[in-house]
Amino acid sequence: MLIEFKVANFRSIREEQTLSLVASRADKDLESSLIDAELPGMANTKYLRGAAIYGHNASGKTNILLAFEFLTDFVKNSAVGLQPGDLTGVEPFKLDLESREAPSRFETTFVAEGVRYLFGLSLTPVRVIEEYLIAYPNGLPQKWYRRLYNDRTQEYDWDKPSPNFHADGSLHEKTRGNSLFLSVGPQFNDAQLTVVYRWFRSNVHVLRLSGDYTLQPGFTAQLLHDGKEAKGILNLLRSADIAIVDASVEEQESDIEDMKESFSPKAFAELAKANKKALEVKLRHCAGNSPPVQLDYAKEESAGTRRLFALAGPWMDIINHGYLVFIDEMETSLHPLLVKELVKLIQNAESNSLGAQVVFTTHSPTLLDTELLRRDQIWFTEKDENGATKLYPLSDYQPRKGEAIAKGYLAGRYGAVPFIPEGLQL
Repeated sequence: MLIEFKVANFRSIREEQTLSLVASRADKDLESSLIDAELPGMANTKYLRGAAIYGHNASGKTNILLAFEFLTDFVKNSAVGLQPGDLTGVEPFKLDLESREAPSRFETTFVAEGVRYLFGLSLTPVRVIEEYLIAYPNGLPQKWYRRLYNDRTQEYDWDKPSPNFHADGSLHEKTRGNSLFLSVGPQFNDAQLTVVYRWFRSNVHVLRLSGDYTLQPGFTAQLLHDGKEAKGILNLLRSADIAIVDASVEEQESDIEDMKESFSPKAFAELAKANKKALEVKLRHCAGNSPPVQLDYAKEESAGTRRLFALAGPWMDIINHGYLVFIDEMETSLHPLLVKELVKLIQNAESNSLGAQVVFTTHSPTLLDTELLRRDQIWFTEKDENGATKLYPLSDYQPRKGEAIAKGYLAGRYGAVPFIPEGLQL
């Protein structure tokens, strides 16, 4: 479970910006949809099942998601994916010299296997400058480790760890300047660090739904083929008012390379190793009393139907495993009312009993509904006079209960909309 994320000096983000999924005690709306985790040291605190981020084009809302994706990927891959001397891949704010030469900073508070952790990282394109991990198993902070790059000695100074942290000190020497101690420890079976590493590796996911990406049906098709989540997927498709009465898949004799575009690189590698066959999606439609008819998935199904089918499997997977998921442009190729229903599944404590969280960007004013999202779940991005992204919650404006949020947003009451006083010019 994500509690809070902070980022500074990354892409369009210059000053530190904070995304919090701690529920406001002043907001009494939709309290039944909150996560009550009962964490030590966090009495009477509840948490949100996600957040919607609004903002005009190029305001930086996607960069908030990319910042967490970068942090996750660096945790997962820095120890094994980078060679000595490789650049870290971080992208600082480039519109002023001071930021270009300063470290980028990331800090996140989260819960892994019932324990709250605070992980922080500061780095340049060349090396990690600072890295630290604090655990709160009993509500009180335990500094498991902190390392800080010393310019004078060109080595890392390590703080004395909490007596509750038992990592082998020899791992310090195995941690390169362009990798994380949090990434190195699990490679040598450090049990404490593996719990945290596993949260980033297994629990955090990114779904790319923007127009720049084509969401492939392979994951949903494989779930149907394996019988996993099949009932939920079928129920979701049948209830979406797109006339689908049945869905199935059929194995096809096909070169394994034909499946490559339908899966992530990791999933494709696993399928190739298992010599899995290509799967043909079969959706059957029915209108009135006519018998069901199967349409060619690639040529005859609408873009919206294909998008919903491709999304159905991941959506069930998110809910049934309690994942934290970041989604860019949630509404792409989907009717806004259908998107609203997908969000309802996340917001509902009954359908989302494991506490999955979805943080998504969107332009859809239909979702600005206080019967769907709490006011503390709605965030905005806009750029200041220096071209830097500012992230702020709707609650900063203290909207009154029952206020027409969508109308106010489109009118520019909360900012985060394009300013085109004379219209587009040709």
